[in-house]
Amino acid sequence: MVDNNRFRIEQLAYKWLQGTCTKEEEAYLQQWYQENNENPLPIPADIATSEQQLRELLLSNIKREIENSKIKRIPRWYKLAGIAAALVLLFGLPLYLVRLTNYEQTGQITRVQKEVHPGTKTAILTLADGTKIDLSNNRQHVLHQDGKIKITTTAEGTVQYQFTPDKSKLSNKTNTIETPIGTEYNIILADGSKVWLNAGSTLTFPESFTADNREVKLSGEAYFEVTADKKRPFYVKADQQVIRVFGTHFNVKSYPNEDNRTTLIEGSVQVTQAGRSKMLRPGQAAFSTNNNLVIADVNTEEAIAWKNGFFYFESTPVKQALSAIKRWYNVDIIYKGTNEKRELTGKIKRNSTAQQLIETLNFLDIKCQLKNNKIEVEL
Repeated sequence: MVDNNRFRIEQLAYKWLQGTCTKEEEAYLQQWYQENNENPLPIPADIATSEQQLRELLLSNIKREIENSKIKRIPRWYKLAGIAAALVLLFGLPLYLVRLTNYEQTGQITRVQKEVHPGTKTAILTLADGTKIDLSNNRQHVLHQDGKIKITTTAEGTVQYQFTPDKSKLSNKTNTIETPIGTEYNIILADGSKVWLNAGSTLTFPESFTADNREVKLSGEAYFEVTADKKRPFYVKADQQVIRVFGTHFNVKSYPNEDNRTTLIEGSVQVTQAGRSKMLRPGQAAFSTNNNLVIADVNTEEAIAWKNGFFYFESTPVKQALSAIKRWYNVDIIYKGTNEKRELTGKIKRNSTAQQLIETLNFLDIKCQLKNNKIEVEL
């Protein structure tokens, strides 16, 4: 039977060490420690010879870690450090979180020969004449300009389309922006709509929209902030789904061989699939299951966490969760075991190295290891 209180404490300790605890969670964690700090700690022979020596060593390293990471917002850190010290040994939190140098020297922490890094901000832009432009150079400059359209990039790494207001010069030429595996990018369309593209995605769009409508095609995942225009409806075609937009913020996930999912954050959209149409309210998602269109209330934070720099999993099937990780780190996933019902709950920073990710997943009870650019996972 799972000890729910123990699991709760482990999750809060992990969040505290990541610097993402709320004030209420910090208070709960501190109260737990005050009630349990009399429990004896097991003493690994390789680290210390007494419990007092062990506590002092842990506290010393935790203090240094906090100072190095500049987590100044946490009040009474010296008390919270005691929480981590107790949890590290009571519940087996990964020792890497407190950087025990002398423990690393024992060789008990396996290191990979070549580190695998997270994704980067870059993309490939393909113009109507087939010209391909590498967008990896994040600096402000003009990529293309003619009598109808001007394409520029910003220092922040966004490609922007601007067109002349002269309707006689509107262009129906189609462009494509692609984020290969392990990359992400932003684009501002000619109407001012903003699109964030996740890894392994392709957006096809016109250089400038016609007077009648605005339509783009998506394969992969993107977050949209669409400029309102009552005279010209905005459509997103994403595999099985067609989304009609009424000026709004929403996320569309449409990877090949995965179920489509449209999640509404703000405003209103209509989703059509297999001849059925449904209107979404903020906080709802439309997703496909066995070619059926299903509407459900969802956690919108989970849907757009990737845009905000996190992986967010909430009772997510392990294989589904690791598909997102695979795309971001450009690694292969090898599964060992047959437990298809394994789920993952946790919030992980997307700027972590692959080895840090592996250590975090192991803490979250997903047993895995990194070998030769492959993640081996025990189901």
